[in-house]
Amino acid sequence: MKRLISKLIMAVLVAGFVSGSVFAASAKVTYVKGKVEVSRGNAWVSLKVGDVVNEAETISTGFQSEARLNYNGSVMAVPALSRITLEALQSSGTKETVSIKVDTGAVRSKVTHTEGKKIEYTARTPVGVASVRGTDFAVFASGMAKVYSGAIAYYKASDFVMPDLSGSVGSDSDDSDEDSGEPAADQGPATATTSADDIVDNAPKGAMVVGAGQSSTIDESGQASKPVVEAKKRAAKVKSTVASASAKDAIDANVASSGSASDTTTSEVKNTGSIKVNITIED
Repeated sequence: MKRLISKLIMAVLVAGFVSGSVFAASAKVTYVKGKVEVSRGNAWVSLKVGDVVNEAETISTGFQSEARLNYNGSVMAVPALSRITLEALQSSGTKETVSIKVDTGAVRSKVTHTEGKKIEYTARTPVGVASVRGTDFAVFASGMAKVYSGAIAYYKASDFVMPDLSGSVGSDSDDSDEDSGEPAADQGPATATTSADDIVDNAPKGAMVVGAGQSSTIDESGQASKPVVEAKKRAAKVKSTVASASAKDAIDANVASSGSASDTTTSEVKNTGSIKVNITIED
């Protein structure tokens, strides 16, 4: 009987220790198309559905390839010609910490809000960082961020501070209320009216809130564009395309009638070699 009681006490102590500790976790591969690899050790290893990708590992997708990963309900979609590193994947009883580095290409994340847990989820590029909670968004290595639902705090990469991943959750952690020591109140997904400080702790000065249906771009100098409504941007692009087509028709008509084009109406179309990135997430 004493031995049984001792085992029960030991089990309770172990459970208490586990619930208060922070653990490195892994993301599960749920979809693969084409060539998808992970850098593991000193080699690139092909990934298939059901495999796991661990913290600090890098994923690479080839031409016309795509991968999707799931981490505790949150989905990461990696399109073709992308390379991302899962810098942090850590979980505790009260907090989820995820940090993704996008070296090339893009990543779209659909971050699932977990009731009773604080979400610290960031995706960074060489020029910009998006911090979110309960949000569907995409970041591109070029510096653009698009938000499909919820909102992000978006700021220049030089202001990024890597989350503290050492040790276990304790009284000094942001996971607890300063007065009661209880887990932080349920925050819920962010919206366009949520302040940057409420989306990410100690948001850098100048951090912008980009809401659903909006996008913003941070250039190499760290200058960020004001959030643009994607629908208006697409409408403007269509209008510009139509105007360009009309101008081209006018030039063609002028050439046909006169046999030459005026120096003031000639135009040059350059092939930029850009690749359209299509990022999908299945519900």
